[in-house]
Amino acid sequence: MPSFSPDNPCLGRVLVVDDIAANVRLLAGILKVADYDVLTAESGADALQKVEEFAPDVVLLDVMMPEMDGFEVCRRLRENPHTAALPVVMVTALHETEDRVRALEAGADDFLTKPVNEIEVVARVKSLVRVKRGRDELESTLSDLQRAESLRDSLASMLVHDLRAPLTTILAPLEMLSSNAFGELNEMQSEVAEMATRGANRLLYLVNELLDVSKLESGNMTLQPSEFLLAPVVEEALELTGVLAGRDEQLVEREYSNDFQVRADEDLLRRVLSNLLSNAVKFTPSDGRIGVGAKTGDNEVLFWVRDEGDGVPPEYRDKIFEKFGQVESRQEGRKLSTGLGLTFCKLAVEAHGGRIWIESEAGRGSTFFFTLPQ
Repeated sequence: MPSFSPDNPCLGRVLVVDDIAANVRLLAGILKVADYDVLTAESGADALQKVEEFAPDVVLLDVMMPEMDGFEVCRRLRENPHTAALPVVMVTALHETEDRVRALEAGADDFLTKPVNEIEVVARVKSLVRVKRGRDELESTLSDLQRAESLRDSLASMLVHDLRAPLTTILAPLEMLSSNAFGELNEMQSEVAEMATRGANRLLYLVNELLDVSKLESGNMTLQPSEFLLAPVVEEALELTGVLAGRDEQLVEREYSNDFQVRADEDLLRRVLSNLLSNAVKFTPSDGRIGVGAKTGDNEVLFWVRDEGDGVPPEYRDKIFEKFGQVESRQEGRKLSTGLGLTFCKLAVEAHGGRIWIESEAGRGSTFFFTLPQ
């Protein structure tokens, strides 16, 4: 009988399972001549052990065996996460449709009918080995990418944590300077101190946002839901965007009642609205209109923020919610980074059990919608 050697270079590794020695010799001989490495098992229990020990590329499995038949062996392979995708070919003398249905229900990938045809055996095995090797390569690539992403996120998290301390150290004296704690500043000095303070505060906001995105992605952020009026939260969000500071003439249309109440994590909702409104302010002309509204639906509240920007092309409407996603500007013909703001919005909304999406029309602006369950 051909012997199995785990170190031999070959086209693939095949486990032949049959309680009849003559059948094993026949199949093993065919595959060995075709340059496949072959290992054998004479029972279902032995087959499961060999799969665990040697990780074959394909299993040729006899149906009719004592104690544990081929159907049961196949079912157990499919129930094990490590062998759920292992190609299994049922080798059977049965011709009834019912038996083939049972094999499919057990998880078989293909069939060989006894007496086997040598060319058919090699062709079936070759095809399934190719599929198995391709899947293994994809899984290996995915695993490498996931490890690289995990390492990147870990390094980013460490860097962000390390940035918070020096930023706080920078902000404290800047605020003392602005408050004339070290003597009164002249107009130019006050302007420079205010500019530096705004920049440091913006950087600290981005650092905290990156940390919160990391917490939301890992499920480590605990929500603190409460009931509150929406109107004050929207006004605070608008204040954060600067749209109420009179720098532009954008008109804000509030499309909700003053007594409209919601239940959510108030801080997260404020920051979601702030990010969406900041986005609307950025892309709406200085004399344009921005809409923000909410209404109650079936066991949920629907929110929206509308702008009069250039619109988002269909191919970018999912990418804008990705971290540092790239969206092409129609007017400027260049790529613009979406940063972390929309990623934070998506994660914060989904942490509440809601969903977020965009509807947009070229040249007529965009509307961001999101829902929160009530």
